[in-house]
Amino acid sequence: MENNSNSIQQVITQFVLIVFSVVLGLYLSERIEESKKRKESEVLLGRIEAEVKDNISLLREWLPYHQEMHKNLDSLSNDEAFITEFINNKYTFYKTLVTRGTFMGRTPANDAWDIAKANPLITNIEYEKLLILSRVYNQQASTYGVLFEVFAIINAKDFNAETDAKINLEVLADRLHEFVAREKQLMYYFNESEGILDLK
Repeated sequence: MENNSNSIQQVITQFVLIVFSVVLGLYLSERIEESKKRKESEVLLGRIEAEVKDNISLLREWLPYHQEMHKNLDSLSNDEAFITEFINNKYTFYKTLVTRGTFMGRTPANDAWDIAKANPLITNIEYEKLLILSRVYNQQASTYGVLFEVFAIINAKDFNAETDAKINLEVLADRLHEFVAREKQLMYYFNESEGILDLK
């Protein structure tokens, strides 16, 4: 009888130890996986923050130039001497307004954000950070969509045609105004993001 009691006690003890070790193993495995995901999420966010930081730097460099271009174009689109010269030579526009030799060296990137959006780890990033990043990248896409419209006007064959030159310059001034306004809004979001993201 006593042997049976000891035997049952041993079986119960072994069962409890097995259950405990399985539960402990699962718990530790889950914690290790969570830690790994957290680190991978931090790497993902770090890449986005580096991209945003670079984009802020780029916008700070180019926004004053675009504002100056818009101001100059606004006044020149009513200057008959400039319009006559522009009709005779399309490059008058570039010489007078595109003083850096380019409209913009490169546009802000969104590669890290696009990769992150496709990664399930993005759900581990804080909601407030995701919200500001979403605003920033949506505004960025909207802003540089207008830039492509500006390029389309400038590169049109009839850009400096006698019948269309003045109208084209006015349309370009409007688009450039819209572009600069969107860049300013983007800068507002960038400034807001600096307080939420780690952009040191």
